[in-house]
Amino acid sequence: MDINEKAKELAYYIKGTREFKTMNKYKEELERNKSLKKHLDTYLNKKNQIYSRYKIDDANKRISKLNKEYINFFNDPIVTNYMNSTNEFNSMMKKIYSAIENELLK
Repeated sequence: MDINEKAKELAYYIKGTREFKTMNKYKEELERNKSLKKHLDTYLNKKNQIYSRYKIDDANKRISKLNKEYINFFNDPIVTNYMNSTNEFNSMMKKIYSAIENELLK
């Protein structure tokens, strides 16, 4: 058994999931709207800078403030759909990682 082939096979199955397809659909929709995409990129950059510069408690306070500044942005249906679908995909991936970990610990 070649582990790289199994990884490719797993990626193939993940690409076929509803979660991946939905996330990809909304990602493409977001990317077609250059203004929203740029706004999201700016938000994510600011968020990453906060997490890299501050300790967790201070970072969480600053992220909360940042989120309030972007509240109208997150109410846009395109952004909402993208963020929700990304969360669903990440939840699915977490379950996969947990299942792998459980198998390794047997």
